[in-house]
Amino acid sequence: MLRRLPRGLFFVLLVLALVAVACSSDDSDDNGGDNGGDQTTTTAGSGGGGSDDGAGGEEIVLSLWTFGAMGLDTVIAEWEAQNPGVTVEQKIAGFDEHHEALFAALATGEVPDVGAVEVGYSSLFRAAPAQFVDLRDFGADDIAGDYLPWRWEHGVSGDGTVIGLPTDVGGMAVAYRVDLFEAAGLPTDRDEVSALWPTWEDFLDVGSQYVDATGAAFIDSGGTLYQAVLNQGSEKYYTRPDESGNTTLIYETNPQNIKAWDTAVAAIEAGLSAAYGNFSAEWNAAMANGDYAVLMAPAWMMNYIQSQAPDTSGLWDIAAMPEGGGNWGGSQLTIPSRSEHPELAYSLISYILATEQQAKVFAEFGNFPATPALYDTEEIRSFTNEFFSNAPVGQIYAESASSLLPIYEGQQERAILREFGNGLSRIEQGAEDADTAWQTTIDAIKLEVGE
Repeated sequence: MLRRLPRGLFFVLLVLALVAVACSSDDSDDNGGDNGGDQTTTTAGSGGGGSDDGAGGEEIVLSLWTFGAMGLDTVIAEWEAQNPGVTVEQKIAGFDEHHEALFAALATGEVPDVGAVEVGYSSLFRAAPAQFVDLRDFGADDIAGDYLPWRWEHGVSGDGTVIGLPTDVGGMAVAYRVDLFEAAGLPTDRDEVSALWPTWEDFLDVGSQYVDATGAAFIDSGGTLYQAVLNQGSEKYYTRPDESGNTTLIYETNPQNIKAWDTAVAAIEAGLSAAYGNFSAEWNAAMANGDYAVLMAPAWMMNYIQSQAPDTSGLWDIAAMPEGGGNWGGSQLTIPSRSEHPELAYSLISYILATEQQAKVFAEFGNFPATPALYDTEEIRSFTNEFFSNAPVGQIYAESASSLLPIYEGQQERAILREFGNGLSRIEQGAEDADTAWQTTIDAIKLEVGE
């Protein structure tokens, strides 16, 4: 279902981590070590940039590498307006492609000024702290308390280096098609819908009722359901690091992973899944066509639905997630140590990720703030979304985010997730039964990442 990350790239990062250890004693005391000689005096959030621009009036371009659409265009434009002579140039790639390109750039030195790192990849990058500017040198410790502590930790390496600031938090809910529920004879009021599925077993029962009434699929794929259930635990594929920083792989034994797999398999075997690969062209078209009735919806998914199915405005609503909570997604913005303009880069990311700007991004784009001071504000609590039947999405996602448990993301998290997704796809396609798919998945993971 998802393209496998080449094993060679894991070796690249291992090399980077070894280099970081070997060179840690040689790192300079300036802002980020070997940073291309940029010595501007811009301070975080100052709206500065004049000293960098003043030497001959040269136009400065800050490069920002991201994946997908992160909803930062408006706040970036605000920062540019405060920093005349500086332009932010975004390079946007697919999810895995972006992270692979950033890996390669760290090895070659052809880095952006700012690079986004999603939580599923965070441990890989945190293992190479020397490749990033330590944001503590710019005063990041002073703003650490503004963010959810466990989201802040996604940007902190084992040696304490702060490599990135949090963008958002992926608290989850369920988006459902009101018109399709009505046609199936199911309740449509969001509170009544939420009450239908306090547990995942109840959710599957509702799905069976829907399929029996309509003959159509209830969910988009078993893989999406698997990931939603998995993300409700506090561990996924690794134990948390012990006092020595060591972790243990638990993908074969973790009860939450087994529960997620079994729930997804049950949905597939009950005929609830449309078997579309996430973010594929077919998945997008089916979303617009109503080929499935519900979609696991972290906050950022709202904008995705609106962009891919604009003609369905008013046909969707948002209900609670069975068994509550869970986080799917969120990123850090990092500054590679070879950035040509690290001071300006920090001014940019500290501005666009500050509390006030995170509220703007949520209102405009849907990404939910990683800054909990906003969660009880009227600005968030009263925010509704017309596209989703005027659902009080601010309140819904604030409550979801407030109930989240920290989840440890291990170094090869993404590779393991892909193998479980591939295994579920084989079941959906009729290529393997569930027991065989589990074993071939485990065997593939052991071959790729170890016991």
